[in-house]
Amino acid sequence: MDARTRSHNWTQITSYTFGISGTQLATSQYGLEDEYAYQLEKAMKIVKIMQEQILLNSTSSTGGMGSTCATGARQMTGLVDCLTTNVTTGSAGSCALTESTFNAHLQTIFEGGNGRPDIAFCGGFNKRRISSFATSNTRMLDMTNATKLRNLVTVYESDFGTLEIVLDRWIGGGNDKGVIPTLQMDRFKIAYLRKPFVNPLAVTGDSKEAQILTEYTFQYLNEASSGKLSALATS
Repeated sequence: MDARTRSHNWTQITSYTFGISGTQLATSQYGLEDEYAYQLEKAMKIVKIMQEQILLNSTSSTGGMGSTCATGARQMTGLVDCLTTNVTTGSAGSCALTESTFNAHLQTIFEGGNGRPDIAFCGGFNKRRISSFATSNTRMLDMTNATKLRNLVTVYESDFGTLEIVLDRWIGGGNDKGVIPTLQMDRFKIAYLRKPFVNPLAVTGDSKEAQILTEYTFQYLNEASSGKLSALATS
């Protein structure tokens, strides 16, 4: 029997500071009841985008205690880098995704006996490649609107299970835009040490500022239940 091991990941802080002037607070804004509330809502959306980019693409886990304490801020390992067991690699970005490659990858995960992926994340080019799997010889007409011709796949039914295909503009970041994580989703979680909250800051002159802050990490319970296709063509 293999010895049990316990993986770990570091928490990471994400924050965003915004401010508005006294003039903005005192002035009636067209289409707005409260400028501060509007800027707060915008800031929350920015933090969520920052979190998504970090959870997907953060490349290394750094932090520590005692004599091994790393310098700089703590940083988690994100989704793409945590997937190390079932990796199907293309030819340095020149290998276009095919249905055969996609299914062979799913077969590798299945035969490993660790899981059955139910979701795949991909960028625009590879989303179109997956959509072409079902439309090489056939197109589906939306009968509720005779002028609308559908040419897309949002769910792919394979020999090894049904996967939801999710288009994500941030997947891969600047590291490998041709990556497609294929996940058994119940094996992955966001673990919060501090959920997002608003921290009012000291007034600076005629400006009211606030910071949205959260501390969290990416929790992978069994990355071998999933996998990734990597270094695929993106154009």
